[in-house]
Amino acid sequence: MRVCLKVKGDQLLRRLAAEIARPDSAFPRQYAPNVPLQWELEALPANMELASLENTGTQASVLLIEAMDARVIDELWSLSSRDYHAMARRHREHQQQIPVIIVIERELPTARLLELPAIVSDWVNGMDAMQDLARRAFAAVKRQPQLAIGLDNARLSLQIESRLLCHGADSILLTQSEVAVAELFLSHFGSVIPLDELQLLFKLAGRSIEGSNVRVTMFQLRFKIEALTRCRYTLTSAYGTGYVLKHGKAGEPGPNARDWVARQPGA
Repeated sequence: MRVCLKVKGDQLLRRLAAEIARPDSAFPRQYAPNVPLQWELEALPANMELASLENTGTQASVLLIEAMDARVIDELWSLSSRDYHAMARRHREHQQQIPVIIVIERELPTARLLELPAIVSDWVNGMDAMQDLARRAFAAVKRQPQLAIGLDNARLSLQIESRLLCHGADSILLTQSEVAVAELFLSHFGSVIPLDELQLLFKLAGRSIEGSNVRVTMFQLRFKIEALTRCRYTLTSAYGTGYVLKHGKAGEPGPNARDWVARQPGA
């Protein structure tokens, strides 16, 4: 499995190349047992274009930006304002922007970091902080649906009109309420959806917002997702604050999706 690190900044590019080449590199060599991970570097031009934020291919990518001073943050604000319409389109089409991590040479005031534009996913202090950078880059990679292509040649998708949740050649029928919830999770893959947001979704759909009702729906949807993908995707509780759709333990045996469709009550 290959992961592309798109790098803006010559110094950062050289340090990353040296770190990845080390036998004891901080960048993991495996995504999962028997799933080798290969890190590739791509140098970006000094004048980065909006297209650099698009994640249209099947390869997982992370954008790393060298920030020698605060001027880089100002440039990102300018890029973010120009990217507004593209961000809206990605949201409509359930596409994810490439994660953007800025690597800051010298520590900036906290107030400056809190004012980072929306396109910035994370930041790391110190060009030599490769352990921290590798950990954050790997975490960003694991949240990308593109990674599923390298695991099982299939990604999770939703056909709203037919209420079918699809994975490769298999599909499973969802109820009306499950469709709305699944759409929300797919558009925020890897991110925690707070309970308040789920309750609001249930309320707008005219359903009870009691905790037990939300939990039952989450359990049923999780069972269907794991049955359909054989646990390659899962829906889990996030420390009682909400739920998150993420990659599961690929290859674990799970119930057969067709059996579940056959025995579930009419939707």
